[in-house]
Amino acid sequence: MMTWLQDYGLVLDVAICVLLLTTIGFAAVLNRKLSELRAARGEMEKLVADFAAATDKAENGLQALRDSSQDVGEGLAKKVDDACRLADEMAFLLKKGNEIADRLEVSIAASRKHDREEPKAAAGLTKQSLHRAPMSITKMERKAMQDDPAAPVSEPAKPSNGIAKLAKRKLSRSDSELMRTLQAMR
Repeated sequence: MMTWLQDYGLVLDVAICVLLLTTIGFAAVLNRKLSELRAARGEMEKLVADFAAATDKAENGLQALRDSSQDVGEGLAKKVDDACRLADEMAFLLKKGNEIADRLEVSIAASRKHDREEPKAAAGLTKQSLHRAPMSITKMERKAMQDDPAAPVSEPAKPSNGIAKLAKRKLSRSDSELMRTLQAMR
C-alpha cells in the first residue's frame, strides 16, 4: 500500500504544483488589473474633483440667479406699485377733466344762448347804422346792407368751434390753460 501511496503522492504533488502555478498566474493577472485600477484611480480622482468644481460652480450660479431674480422681482413690484399709483392719479385727473369739460359745455351753451339773443336785437340795423355796426358782421353782409338798406342783417357768423369762441371770453387762468391745451390737441 505504500507503493500505492507513493504513486499517488507524486500525482498529488503534480496536482498541487499545477494548482500553485494557476494561482501564481491568477495572482499575476490580478496584480496587473490592480495596477490598471491604481492608474485609473488618479484619473477617477481628477474626474471627481472636476465634478465637485462643476457642482460648486452650478450652486454659485443658482445662488446668483436667485439673488438677481429677487432683485428683479422687487424692482418689478415697485414699478407695478408706481403704475397703479399713476393709474389712480390718471383716473382722478380724468374725472376732474370731465368735470371741467362739463362746466365748459354749460358755459358754452349759455354763451350760445346769449349770442342768439344779440342778433335779434341787431336785426333792425340800417345803412345809417352800418358804420357803427359791430365787427362780427362780415364784409358780405355789409355789402348786402349797402345794396338794400331795408334788408335785415342776418345773424353774425358763429365760429364752428365753440372752444375758440369761449377762448375769446375772459376766463380764469386755469380755464385759459385748459382751453389752450384743448386747442393744441386739435
